[in-house]
Amino acid sequence: MSPLRLRSFPQLDLATLPVDPHSRTRSTRRALPLFRGDRLSDKLASALLQAQAVPFKELLESFEFFEHVRKRVRAPTVVDLCCGHGLVGMLYGIHHRDVQTVRLVDRTRPESVDRILAALHPLVPWLAPKVRVETCTLADVAIDPGSAVLGVHACGSATDAVIDLALATRSPVGLLPCCHQKRALPGPPTLGRALGLGLATDVHRTYRLDAAAYQTRWTELPAAITPKNRVIVGWPASP
Repeated sequence: MSPLRLRSFPQLDLATLPVDPHSRTRSTRRALPLFRGDRLSDKLASALLQAQAVPFKELLESFEFFEHVRKRVRAPTVVDLCCGHGLVGMLYGIHHRDVQTVRLVDRTRPESVDRILAALHPLVPWLAPKVRVETCTLADVAIDPGSAVLGVHACGSATDAVIDLALATRSPVGLLPCCHQKRALPGPPTLGRALGLGLATDVHRTYRLDAAAYQTRWTELPAAITPKNRVIVGWPASP
């Protein structure tokens, strides 16, 4: 069973929040009293809520995913693929001085990226100079060796393309898969029937990483935030 408390905001009990943790509305100022602490994460969340810069669900999901992957998936350049609002990549640029460049890659430039950067600038002015927004497809993106790669809810086979890019450069990778597609199920169909489409697909992905001499780890975000909550982390094994 997924926990109801968060690594990122341990003061929150997801069962008693005044705002639905699944809420995709940006009008979530009712949640502001939850983030009155002195921790930087609380101040960042408060600024984002004040500016209505990102839906409440996306805020909680991004902060929590970051806490699950930040130790193993890290490099001077972080590439956030299919980034959407790009908040996960930005959290790297905020919290880690050794992260020099944050590449936010998506097919189009979401206007929420600029809203988030504007809302956070008074608190973390060092963030904006690190951020590069790139509009291209996964087929056209180039990953430099020595990068860290993220795929947060990269839909369906896009998660597999993120794995391909990470393996090509021996990059650590953090994934939050979603939208598992039956027609793309790898391996025997019987596993999909026995384990469920999502679990069978992610087992295969983990075997791919293992076969490429990666160490792997699974954790889960609280299902109260997102039902697509399996976090897969992979990093090259030491020689």
